[in-house]
Amino acid sequence: MKYGFLGPKGTFSHSAAAFFAKNNETIPYSSIYNALLAAKNGEVDYAVVPIENSTEGSVNTALDSLIFDFDMPIKAQLNLPISESLVAKSDTSLEEITKVLSHTQPFAQCSDFLRKKLPFAETVSVSSTAEAMRLVSESDEKLAAIGNKLSAPLYGLDVLREHIENDDKNFTIFALVSPKKADPDRGAQKTTIAFSVLNEPGNLFKILSIFSIYDVNMTKILSRPMRNRPEEYVFFVDLENGDKKDIEDAMTMVRRKTSFFKLLGSYNVYDLRQ
Repeated sequence: MKYGFLGPKGTFSHSAAAFFAKNNETIPYSSIYNALLAAKNGEVDYAVVPIENSTEGSVNTALDSLIFDFDMPIKAQLNLPISESLVAKSDTSLEEITKVLSHTQPFAQCSDFLRKKLPFAETVSVSSTAEAMRLVSESDEKLAAIGNKLSAPLYGLDVLREHIENDDKNFTIFALVSPKKADPDRGAQKTTIAFSVLNEPGNLFKILSIFSIYDVNMTKILSRPMRNRPEEYVFFVDLENGDKKDIEDAMTMVRRKTSFFKLLGSYNVYDLRQ
């Protein structure tokens, strides 16, 4: 079995892929889209992609790809604790750092630390935290990177500060995605759907009322713009699986009442925050 993820190796995405893969092969890709495309084309059996961070919210690239680009269901969810570290070459002090490199999300997750401890350092966004470390390791400048401390030895870097994230309960939700059919899993903990309604008064309320009628607990709802249709939206909804028949009947009714409907998966949740 092969598992694709947003590379390079040493990122939190790699850690998530390794959790699912166990002793199987993990393969890095240059983007979330390319990891999903690899699963669709059979290069890998599964793709592992981040879909939400507890501090910074949804990863829209992943959500849009799952809704619009690929007919591949979510097979499992992983809640992975995220602890960011500042890393640099061994001869670098905090006061000397002129630039900090990382992915955009860690910058937001660590904004308090950057503001208080490195107020004059420039922040430079790159494709991944591991790429940031590679660039720091190859530069003669006084640079630092933010990322997974477990990656630092891979690039010959030292950890200057640990746990620099704003929230010590920071975590990222990863989805395990496969091209296998999206049949509802009757033993699953969670179901995710996407739907759109005609832009008419009360239409969204009518759909959400269906979940109430069938006693289905809706744990999350967010909207994404419908592609090529200005001012129209797709709603991404997480449902808590309770009574099996109730959720199946609710989804049947929602499917009938919406202009667009997609079952994104029924699956179990693995939580490493314990």
